[in-house]
Amino acid sequence: MNKKIIFTFGILFLTACGKNEEGLDEKKTHDAVAKRALEQKVIKDGGYKANDIQLVKACEAIENGETEFKGNYIVSWKTKDDKYDRTFLLKDYKATNGDTNFKETKDKCLDF
Repeated sequence: MNKKIIFTFGILFLTACGKNEEGLDEKKTHDAVAKRALEQKVIKDGGYKANDIQLVKACEAIENGETEFKGNYIVSWKTKDDKYDRTFLLKDYKATNGDTNFKETKDKCLDF
């Protein structure tokens, strides 16, 4: 009986740890953000590589004047040396500028 309870608890624990509420894949998010970051002149000229870009958090974002979430996220990122700390708008794993037209949903964030 004890083994059954421990096994069930273990499965539930692993299932919960494997998901994030925002539905974002961390690797895909990092790849999109790093790709976009490396297009910026100061990042490119600074000799940064993809593994120098670190995700900080991602929050669901709602466009100014709208009321519903449509799959946009504001993703905060920084360089490994903390010299640069910026944000991008992410939709369908494509990072762009333009996050100033959106508001973060503070209670729907994922910390990396």
